[in-house]
Amino acid sequence: MTQDHFPHTWSGRIVELAKIIGALTILGSTAALIWAWAYGPVGKFLDGVTEAQVSIRALALEVSQIKQDMARITGEDRVIRQTPGLSYIEEPVHEGEIVTMIMVASRTTLGRDCRLIEWTPLFTDTSGITIPGAPARDGPIRRQISQDLTRLHIEMQPPDDLKPGRVELYLALTYVCGPDERVTYDRTDPVIYELMKAE
Repeated sequence: MTQDHFPHTWSGRIVELAKIIGALTILGSTAALIWAWAYGPVGKFLDGVTEAQVSIRALALEVSQIKQDMARITGEDRVIRQTPGLSYIEEPVHEGEIVTMIMVASRTTLGRDCRLIEWTPLFTDTSGITIPGAPARDGPIRRQISQDLTRLHIEMQPPDDLKPGRVELYLALTYVCGPDERVTYDRTDPVIYELMKAE
């Protein structure tokens, strides 16, 4: 209204009524838009988008966990992979004798750029205490394995204070990997043998 009182002519009344209807339409549209955005289809759509984003993040975490689990199961999270049941100790072994391990292993994809620089045999007897032994021969590592399955003949000197009976043995391995030569640690699968009393 441009004047202080309502117009008396029909054309003026129609113009003023159209202004009121326009204002009410704008208010109604705004209220409808706010409702649609907060509670209606747009709000539900936005809630669905948020839920989908949360679901996608959860799925990505699950896929990542599955990849890690599969790498652990297949041995791809390690530097070397051993075929179960093919590695063993040549027996009989008596106190004070050199222990010979036959190990069948290959490099994993992760370990293909790694170089073995040091290894230590670790023996656990019936006391449950793990004691380090030593390689039977001093000097640098003479052989690196590839991604092909390789049969290795490894000789080691056990510690003097091993008790006769069941002994568990594994090798602690130290590698340098990649162009930055980062140090990576791995270990072989344990093998069991019977340590006999010295004859």
